[in-house]
Amino acid sequence: MPEGNSSYYTNSAERPEDRYEDYIVKDLTAEVENRFPAATGRANRAIAGVSMGGYGAIKIALKFPEQYAFSAGISPALDVPTRSLSIKRIAQWKFHRSIFGGWGSQTQRDNDPYLLAQSVVANKMPYLFFTCGEQEGLLPANQRFAKELTARGIAFEFHTAPGDHNWKQWDQRIAEMFASLFKQFK
Repeated sequence: MPEGNSSYYTNSAERPEDRYEDYIVKDLTAEVENRFPAATGRANRAIAGVSMGGYGAIKIALKFPEQYAFSAGISPALDVPTRSLSIKRIAQWKFHRSIFGGWGSQTQRDNDPYLLAQSVVANKMPYLFFTCGEQEGLLPANQRFAKELTARGIAFEFHTAPGDHNWKQWDQRIAEMFASLFKQFK
């Protein structure tokens, strides 16, 4: 898994040197396909991640559907671009604003999975797989995303199971993700 340095795999609004979306979509893909005997092309590519990486995998698949055939997010933090200010987490909110820009900014809109899902062509999307623990604070955001995908006719599967935002729960979801991946890639 490539290092994301708390970037949410997004090209930062305030730090031009932080181009993590470009790194994944352009640089990493080219590096892997040039350096290793990897199959090339959309039909042979998948992207997946956990938590911040799950958000990144789904957001990148929505923005670049021509690049991937499958995308998975395990406990994806889908609501991060639009999380409201919380006094308890003011430092986190400020950090998120440095990535996604001010409220309502173009960078925020360009990286909001809910808005992206509304603008994609459903039958050109990669297959989406995502999970969330039933005790996670992220569950409502993931349920809302599943409703958006259903409304748009985008192919996906969403699983919930007992568990919190931790590796005990994620380890169990990884096997489900690979089963779905292998089913999609046949």
